[in-house]
Amino acid sequence: MLEFGEFLPDQAAYSNPGSTEAKNCLPLTNQSYGPLPSLSTVVDAQPARPQGAASLQETDGTQFTFCGDVNNLYVLTATVFDEISKSTGAYTTAVTDQWDIIQYGNRVVAVNGHTDAPQTYVMGTSTTFADLGGSPPKASHAAVIGNFVMLGNIKQGSDVVPNRVHWSGIDNPEYWPTIGSADAAANQSDRQDLPTGLSVEAITGAVGGADGAVFMRESIYRVNYEGAPFVFSFTEVERGRGTLAGKSVVNVGPFVFFLAEQGFFVFDGTQSTPIGSQKIDRYFLNDLDLNFVDRVTGAADPINKQVVWSYPGSGNSDGTPNKLIIYNWETQRWSYGETIADLIFNDTTIGYDLDGLNAFGNMDTLTTSLDDRFWVGGFQSLSAFDVTHRLATFSGAALEATMTTTEFGGMELFSKPNERLFVNGIRPHVDGGTITVALKFRDNPQGNVSTDGPNVVDSNGMAHFTRSCRYARATVVVAAGGTWAHAQGIDMDVAEDGES
Repeated sequence: MLEFGEFLPDQAAYSNPGSTEAKNCLPLTNQSYGPLPSLSTVVDAQPARPQGAASLQETDGTQFTFCGDVNNLYVLTATVFDEISKSTGAYTTAVTDQWDIIQYGNRVVAVNGHTDAPQTYVMGTSTTFADLGGSPPKASHAAVIGNFVMLGNIKQGSDVVPNRVHWSGIDNPEYWPTIGSADAAANQSDRQDLPTGLSVEAITGAVGGADGAVFMRESIYRVNYEGAPFVFSFTEVERGRGTLAGKSVVNVGPFVFFLAEQGFFVFDGTQSTPIGSQKIDRYFLNDLDLNFVDRVTGAADPINKQVVWSYPGSGNSDGTPNKLIIYNWETQRWSYGETIADLIFNDTTIGYDLDGLNAFGNMDTLTTSLDDRFWVGGFQSLSAFDVTHRLATFSGAALEATMTTTEFGGMELFSKPNERLFVNGIRPHVDGGTITVALKFRDNPQGNVSTDGPNVVDSNGMAHFTRSCRYARATVVVAAGGTWAHAQGIDMDVAEDGES
């Protein structure tokens, strides 16, 4: 069997050690791809494009899902998002900014850039958001580092300081005393201007053995708690490499996955390691619409052990993300998808009983399977807001999947470099669905690639061809909506066709 292999679009087609195409499928195992489900909507549409979302859990286990748009903040209740802004139309989120929504105990803190004061909401107590107490600075990014709330990319009064981080008093997100005062020293509240790396693009806590990390545009700083009087140490561990998109930063256990200007990396608290080099980095960066890099969002898929990034690629409409790039952190394999979504995020669902399902209408018309963890509550899943601004899960019918093998020739099959091939048939190893096979071929490395088919498979699972050529590759397509689990590769009925 010729396996589909790892998706390696950055490698040449001829003798590619992996696959040249892996569209709308998941890099499921070391030997196979699985189906990529379509989005299935579950709640009513939002009035505007969501610009940030987060699912958080109260200490008693109650789930809350928040999102924010240009003017308002919302919380999910059953089938709708209720507006819970400090007042209707209270905010002015810039089109290139996103809400950063974090949790400290039962307190939610949300920041959206340099236009609005940080917001707060206490789960189980509050009915609306309010300005965060203590007069903290406006900020683009926020995280919990140890026992502090840390803000980054700051606007303090009229001064914008993009390379500054500023943290609250210890154990008190609503305490922001005057910097340099005895009160600030006693409560360990301070700020730090980071000397290199341009602007703060993301902050994350608990990575590797570090208490946190600050991702700049062109640097990464390791953050460790030192106690008074210095409070935190900031050590630049990467220079010339930061993150290209703040929302591409995805924290999974002790690691952080992120998109840099050079491609995709994983950071362990001390150093970053490339995960897309010689694989998909060039493919991705050539496809990414850099005019809308602020629309890149990433999230972990805990079921499939994957990180998924949504991004505006070629053919996007007005910057709306229309592609997914998918990485399996166990197998270190990639694939991609074509899904239109405002953003993706990790959703921890609130849970529904049978009575609660009535709010969704006729159960026979539900688009999300009753077996999906969305209904159970308390479990993380990969969710999205689709192009109509509706919350959706990746639980719909399988999308049409396409996988293309390496290009092979006489040397690979018969150890004869000039040997022509006669391809009689191709049998795809896919365990379900409706399958067609196209044969792509050429006679010399400089020649254009032509296509026979696509042809259907017969009752024996074989797609038949009568093609003489010097180089060939097979493209297998599994139709949308089918039921299948693994696509592994192909068998070929190929004979020598004489030297020329």
